[in-house]
Amino acid sequence: MSDTQLYFAIGIPCFTIIVSLIISIINVAGIRQEMREIRADVRAMRSNFADDIRSIRATLDLMTGKLADLDTRVSLIEDRILGGGR
Repeated sequence: MSDTQLYFAIGIPCFTIIVSLIISIINVAGIRQEMREIRADVRAMRSNFADDIRSIRATLDLMTGKLADLDTRVSLIEDRILGGGR
C-alpha cells in the first residue's frame, strides 16, 4: 500500500465525518430557530387568550351586575304588588 492510498483510506472517511458533523450542526441551528419562532407564537397566542378571558370576565361581570339590578327591580315590584294587595 503506497502513501497516497493510505492518505485516501484515512482522509476520505475523516472528511465524510467532518462534513456530516457540519451538516448536523447546521440542521440543529435551524431547528433551534424554528423552536424559538414556535415559542414566540405560543406566547403570543397565550397573551391573546388571556386578553380574551379578561374580556369575557368583564362582560360577565357587567351582565351579573345588570341581572342583580333586574332582580332588585323585580323584588321592588313584587313588594308593591304583594304589599299593596294585603
